[in-house]
Amino acid sequence: MWLIVTAIFALMATLAWMLVPKDEYRLGGLSLAFWGLALLVFVDHTIGWFLDGREGEFMEISAEAFMLSMCMIIPILAIWELIVIVDRFKARSAPAIADDSVGLVEEETAEVV
Repeated sequence: MWLIVTAIFALMATLAWMLVPKDEYRLGGLSLAFWGLALLVFVDHTIGWFLDGREGEFMEISAEAFMLSMCMIIPILAIWELIVIVDRFKARSAPAIADDSVGLVEEETAEVV
């Protein structure tokens, strides 16, 4: 169940990253974190399954497994949201810099002509 839930969240984050035109929400980092978690869970399941002698179910589907997968996903979402909030505060507190270099280039070319 862990692998299924993390893969679903990774697919949703990747789809959102592809569909949102601007990356102001840092969806690329979120999808990377979810794909990393999915890979980690896959490797953990595979090694554990082989060490147990390939006995039992590979995918455990239960309420406990679902709650454990939510306990892995919620910190990723919390860290991502904190990163987005910090970026917003940095963007808001940064002074607006006027780009007058274009005007200067136009004035210099007008003098040369």
